[in-house]
Amino acid sequence: MPPPRNRERMVMIALAAIALTGLAYLAWSSIGWFGAGLLGLLVLFLAVRVELEDNRPVGHQMTPGLYAGQYHSESGQGHAERAGRSSERRVLASSARLASLFGGLLTITGFGLFFLS
Repeated sequence: MPPPRNRERMVMIALAAIALTGLAYLAWSSIGWFGAGLLGLLVLFLAVRVELEDNRPVGHQMTPGLYAGQYHSESGQGHAERAGRSSERRVLASSARLASLFGGLLTITGFGLFFLS
């Protein structure tokens, strides 16, 4: 799957921001600023988790065979496949960074206004 073009990326960022704003409004109307802060923490947690997993298999700490198998299969790939995989990782990392930015802003705003009011 090719990475989205710049125009498509901007549209998707705008749609994600609108959806997150709508969810934040629902959380604010039901719980108050505390709900908006909790939603921001949830988004931040999910973004950091996606960034840490890096689109690889996730298992228990005591399963080194899972990780070794993944790295072994990646080392057998050709140059073009590795470049494509690297491009996918960069797109995923930039999306996760953007989501963590949105989550952080929502967390700071929600909890900040909760404690100020």
